[in-house]
Amino acid sequence: MAATTAAVAPGLKLPKRLIDFFARFPPEQYSAKVTGITLPLTRKEAREAARTRGVNTGAPAPVQTDHATADVKTSDTASISIPRPAPSSSQTRFPPNPFLPRKNFETGRWAGARIGLRRQAELVKMAKKLKIEELLPPGRKSTEFKQARLLDRGLRVKGTGEGQKVKGHKWERHIGANLEKRRTAMENMPELVQEWKRRGHGRGWKKYPK
Repeated sequence: MAATTAAVAPGLKLPKRLIDFFARFPPEQYSAKVTGITLPLTRKEAREAARTRGVNTGAPAPVQTDHATADVKTSDTASISIPRPAPSSSQTRFPPNPFLPRKNFETGRWAGARIGLRRQAELVKMAKKLKIEELLPPGRKSTEFKQARLLDRGLRVKGTGEGQKVKGHKWERHIGANLEKRRTAMENMPELVQEWKRRGHGRGWKKYPK
């Protein structure tokens, strides 16, 4: 565990939970910084991403050879040179994300995430405090996903887009005109009082002694 801690965060004293997590899920295989995987925000994108993960995890591991061709011996002790295609990016295998549910496309059943949402939130909170959140796998409790989802949901609200305006209440729509009318009345208040006195209003009022 000491070697894992030194490799993950040199010079930092990690909590035991983070040490155990990184020992079980090394950042060089699972972290968002290495895999470059971002979580989709809509259900359609999530289904496509799950299907892609299913294809990638079900694909055979690419064979690493030093030569572009491999020699296959036959019964006549002759060799036939068979070219091996280079592995494409779609065949890159990533281990299943412990923060996300995964689907078995052969049976059609889903398996829950190995780390629940509550534990994810606790791990993200501890990692964010130590500024090593990018070493965790991408999940729904990550700061990046929450900000992206908040931005997406905010843009989906009617009236929050560019050039749009929320209808609001009637008093909110007329508050500008009402405040301007009130300001004008306060500025003209001395003239209104003098006009009110000139017309003889208030003559019946008694003057109380001091």
